[in-house]
Amino acid sequence: MLLNSTHVIPRSRHEEESASLQCKIQELNKNTVRLISEAEKLIQESKQLSERIKSFENTKAKWPPSTHF
Repeated sequence: MLLNSTHVIPRSRHEEESASLQCKIQELNKNTVRLISEAEKLIQESKQLSERIKSFENTKAKWPPSTHF
Protein backbone atom coordinates (compact mmCIF):
# COMPACT_ATOMS: atom_id res chain seq x y z
CA MET A 1 0.00 0.00 0.00
CA LEU A 2 1.02 3.56 -0.61
CA LEU A 3 0.63 6.22 2.04
CA ASN A 4 -0.77 9.49 0.87
CA SER A 5 -0.91 12.62 2.98
CA THR A 6 -4.68 12.28 3.25
CA HIS A 7 -5.38 8.55 3.14
CA VAL A 8 -4.07 5.06 2.34
CA ILE A 9 -4.13 4.07 -1.33
CA PRO A 10 -4.22 0.30 -1.95
CA ARG A 11 -1.85 -0.98 -4.62
CA SER A 12 -2.98 -3.43 -7.18
CA ARG A 13 -1.30 -6.83 -7.21
CA HIS A 14 0.26 -5.91 -10.55
CA GLU A 15 1.87 -2.79 -9.08
CA GLU A 16 3.26 -4.77 -6.14
CA GLU A 17 4.72 -7.43 -8.43
CA SER A 18 6.12 -4.75 -10.68
CA ALA A 19 7.80 -2.96 -7.77
CA SER A 20 9.21 -6.25 -6.50
CA LEU A 21 10.61 -7.09 -9.93
CA GLN A 22 12.08 -3.60 -10.23
CA CYS A 23 13.95 -4.07 -6.94
CA LYS A 24 15.23 -7.47 -8.06
CA ILE A 25 16.39 -6.00 -11.37
CA GLN A 26 18.26 -3.23 -9.56
CA GLU A 27 19.93 -5.77 -7.28
CA LEU A 28 20.85 -7.90 -10.30
CA ASN A 29 22.33 -4.86 -12.04
CA LYS A 30 24.43 -4.01 -8.97
CA ASN A 31 25.66 -7.59 -8.74
CA THR A 32 26.49 -7.61 -12.46
CA VAL A 33 28.58 -4.45 -12.05
CA ARG A 34 30.40 -6.05 -9.11
CA LEU A 35 31.08 -9.21 -11.09
CA ILE A 36 32.42 -7.26 -14.06
CA SER A 37 34.66 -5.23 -11.75
CA GLU A 38 35.99 -8.39 -10.07
CA ALA A 39 36.54 -10.04 -13.46
CA GLU A 40 38.55 -7.03 -14.63
CA LYS A 41 40.72 -7.25 -11.50
CA LEU A 42 41.27 -10.98 -12.02
CA ILE A 43 42.20 -10.46 -15.67
CA GLN A 44 44.70 -7.76 -14.69
CA GLU A 45 46.20 -9.96 -11.96
CA SER A 46 46.40 -12.86 -14.41
CA LYS A 47 48.29 -10.70 -16.90
CA GLN A 48 50.72 -9.58 -14.20
CA LEU A 49 51.26 -13.16 -13.06
CA SER A 50 51.84 -14.26 -16.64
CA GLU A 51 54.44 -11.51 -17.10
CA ARG A 52 56.20 -12.56 -13.87
CA ILE A 53 56.30 -16.19 -14.99
CA LYS A 54 57.75 -15.22 -18.38
CA SER A 55 60.35 -13.06 -16.66
CA PHE A 56 61.25 -15.90 -14.30
CA GLU A 57 61.52 -18.36 -17.19
CA ASN A 58 63.76 -15.94 -19.13
CA THR A 59 65.98 -15.46 -16.08
CA LYS A 60 66.14 -19.20 -15.45
CA ALA A 61 67.09 -19.88 -19.09
CA LYS A 62 70.10 -17.53 -18.81
CA TRP A 63 71.60 -19.42 -15.84
CA PRO A 64 74.14 -22.11 -16.67
CA PRO A 65 72.92 -25.68 -16.18
CA SER A 66 73.49 -27.08 -12.72
CA THR A 67 76.33 -29.55 -12.27
CA HIS A 68 74.96 -30.83 -8.96
CA PHE A 69 73.58 -34.35 -9.00
